[in-house]
Amino acid sequence: MKNVQGFVNFTALAVGLAAGVAQLAGFSNGLGRLILTMVGIACLLFLVVRFTLFYYVRRGGQLKRELEEANQRMATLQVGHQHYVDAIDRIIDQEGPIYTEALELAVTIGADATGDTIVERRRTTPRPRVTQRAIRPVVPSETERITSLEDLEFSCGLDGDAAGNISVLPLPRNHRPRAWLVFDPGLTEQFEWMIRYRPAGLWDPLRAHGFDYLIWNDRLPAGNGDRSILSELTVKFYFPDGPRSPSVVERRGFGSALPPQRLDDAKGWQITWHDPAPAGRRYEWDLTQSVRPPT
Repeated sequence: MKNVQGFVNFTALAVGLAAGVAQLAGFSNGLGRLILTMVGIACLLFLVVRFTLFYYVRRGGQLKRELEEANQRMATLQVGHQHYVDAIDRIIDQEGPIYTEALELAVTIGADATGDTIVERRRTTPRPRVTQRAIRPVVPSETERITSLEDLEFSCGLDGDAAGNISVLPLPRNHRPRAWLVFDPGLTEQFEWMIRYRPAGLWDPLRAHGFDYLIWNDRLPAGNGDRSILSELTVKFYFPDGPRSPSVVERRGFGSALPPQRLDDAKGWQITWHDPAPAGRRYEWDLTQSVRPPT
């Protein structure tokens, strides 16, 4: 139906245009010639618009088909990418049992959001070889500000006499940052290494209200016959200066904390918590500190 209508329109246009040309050739003059000239121009514009519209309709249909094909290819790539991520996760879990580790966390509560820092010092004993690890940084639980390793200023490196490099590859999960660390070469002797990142705003509730909490899961890798890969866990909390000493309490009574101590420069506090025998637990620490008046 549309093709027939288009043909009729084109025929009417052609007849009108031909008649106009014939009239302009000598069959009229004066006002008639002016009117026929305007009719001819209008017919020509109609023809141009008609074919331009026809081109864009066809082009739009072509682009729509290309977009649908691109979306289909993207969906296929996303499925394939997820298969790779799942395979990497299985490799990570299967390699969990082949090392033990002593972990020390240095958790710094800044005077403002920019001062929030976490340093993880690890002493790892391969059983028999470590080639890669996955690390889930501690980030604020109710914010979308931190979604990538770049947001965290994430860095890591080997300490002491260990030779080699650590390649950091982003491997996010559930829209949360995660790092896949590849050791080159794989390590067979005990080594020490460090991770540092800045979860800005992690302790905003503590600064605003004077209390907050931190959760740490000693997750058991798949197939691990032991209760934990950790041989010991130490957490050092560093607080900014305040009129009253801060406090740290593990809710279930796991481990023990030393009394608050003044830092050497007397501009802050330190509380050291230690568990000499981790057992795949979920740790929950409640923290309190003095609330600074707004400036």
